[in-house]
Amino acid sequence: MSGRETVLAAIRRGLGRGPLGDAARRALDERQGATDSAPLLPKLPKGPLPQVFRVGLEKVSGTMSEIAGMDEVPGAVAGYLAGHGLAPEAAVAPSLESLDWSGAGVQAAFGPTRGGDYAGVSLAWRGVAENGSLVLLSGPENPTSLNFLPDHHIVVLQGKDLLPHLEPVWAALRERGRDGWPRTVNVITGPSRTADIELTIQLGAHGPRSLHVLLVD
Repeated sequence: MSGRETVLAAIRRGLGRGPLGDAARRALDERQGATDSAPLLPKLPKGPLPQVFRVGLEKVSGTMSEIAGMDEVPGAVAGYLAGHGLAPEAAVAPSLESLDWSGAGVQAAFGPTRGGDYAGVSLAWRGVAENGSLVLLSGPENPTSLNFLPDHHIVVLQGKDLLPHLEPVWAALRERGRDGWPRTVNVITGPSRTADIELTIQLGAHGPRSLHVLLVD
């Protein structure tokens, strides 16, 4: 029995319920699949998905630039760092280690950050055009610390991974099977923010104050 099944079984016992029967499990499976039905999803604004994604991202104070291929990622990161007056250094997800970072003049440290890096570079698993959100999966290849500790978060999103709504993201995760589920799924919508200080939006309160997406289309 997996850890998840152990926890759920303990909850059922606490509620005085036994194991799920076949009929109950089928009903839950049908209800789960209903969230992926097209008639339930809102219509998107007209236009290509990257354009809709950009509009949603900019509404939440994110920025985006488009590049033609993955080999342009290091150069684009170097340009971003220079444009923001930062040293050409970044903590980079190991999933992007094969790119030519030294050729672009970027000193890349691959792996998790311990909080001393001003810039972190991650690879998104999916993007959501509806609201400009990014979905990142935890794991050795994409450390979660890169999503929260650096001041500047640069996220690489491939055009093929851009979906119209969030619901298909969960459907795609379910298709990975239980063994394919990550320990953590982070849905990021813009930079960190708070309005606790006199109801004024402050960026970077609990995480990155800048979110920039490199859309590889």
